[in-house]
Amino acid sequence: MKTLIVFLLLCLGAALPRAEAQTCSATVSSIDFGSPDILSGASTDALATLTVSCTGIPLLAVIKMCPSIGAGSAGSNGSARLLTNGTRTLSYQLFQDSGRSQGWGSLDNTQLGTVPGIIIGNILSGAGSATRTIYARLYGDSSAAAGTYVSNFSGSQTTFSYSSMLLGASTSCTGFVGNAIVRPEFTVTASPQPTCTISTTDLDFGVKGVLNAAITGQSSLGIACTQGASWSIVLDGGASGNTAARRMTSPAGDNVSYNLYRDAARTSVWGASAATQATGTGTGNQQSVPVFGTVPAQPTPKPGVYSDRVVATIRY
Repeated sequence: MKTLIVFLLLCLGAALPRAEAQTCSATVSSIDFGSPDILSGASTDALATLTVSCTGIPLLAVIKMCPSIGAGSAGSNGSARLLTNGTRTLSYQLFQDSGRSQGWGSLDNTQLGTVPGIIIGNILSGAGSATRTIYARLYGDSSAAAGTYVSNFSGSQTTFSYSSMLLGASTSCTGFVGNAIVRPEFTVTASPQPTCTISTTDLDFGVKGVLNAAITGQSSLGIACTQGASWSIVLDGGASGNTAARRMTSPAGDNVSYNLYRDAARTSVWGASAATQATGTGTGNQQSVPVFGTVPAQPTPKPGVYSDRVVATIRY
C-alpha cells in the first residue's frame, strides 16, 4: 500500500510542467474625439481597444489582470476626467460598457468608476491574450472654446497589475494585489472647431396710409458662436441687388424704397462688403443682433403688400 502511494506521487510529479515566469504586455489605443460640435451641447462618443498578451501561464491556471486607469495628466472633476487646452477644459469619461453607464476607474479613485478584471487563459502553449473595449464619451459644453484639448496617460496613471491564478478565478479587483505591473501609455484628444448658427425674424414696417414721413422698424438676428470665435454678418441687396438702394415690391410690380442699418441712429448701412458688415465675438450663448430699418419719405405707391427677401450670411 505504501509503495502504491509513492508511485502515484511520482507520476503526478512527472506531470507538472516546468515553472516559468509569467510575463504580460498591454497596449491601449489612443482616443480621438475628432472635431466635436461642442456648441450644440451634444455628447460625442469614441472607442479604444485594450490588448493584453501573456506568456508563461502554468497549466490549469490563468492570468488575472486589473487594469487601473487614473484621471490622466489633465486631472478630473468629480466623476469626470478632464482634457485641457491651456487653462480651458472639457469633460469626458471612460466606461466599461457600450451603454456608458459603468465608469472605468482606478483602484485609488473610485469616483471615476470601478476596475474590471480581465482573465487571460492558457491555450496549451502557456501563452494567451485578451482584448477589451474602452468606451469613451466627451460631454458637450457650449461655453468651451475651439482648440486642441489633451490628456496623457503614463506612469502611475495606468497601473495594470497581474498574477497567475487557479482556473475559475474571480474577475473582481477589490483588494487585488498583483505580483507584477505593466504600464501602457495612451493619449486622449479632442479638437473642436469654431461653429456658428444664425436665425432671423422678419422686419414689419406695419400698415401706413401715405409715405410723407419716414417710417422706422426693427428686427434682430439670433447668433450663437463658439466662445472666442470671431464672426461677421453681411446682408445682401435683396431683389434690387443694391445694398444702398433696397426696394420692397408689390405683386403688381410697384416699389417702395427702404434700407437696413447696423445702428439705431441709422447712419451705418448694413451691406455685403467688409466695410458695411456687422462683426462680433462668440460667447457660446445666443446673442441678439438688432437690425434697424427705415422707409424714407417718398411718393405713395398704389395700396398693397410690399415685401423683399434679404439673405443674411455669417462668416467665422
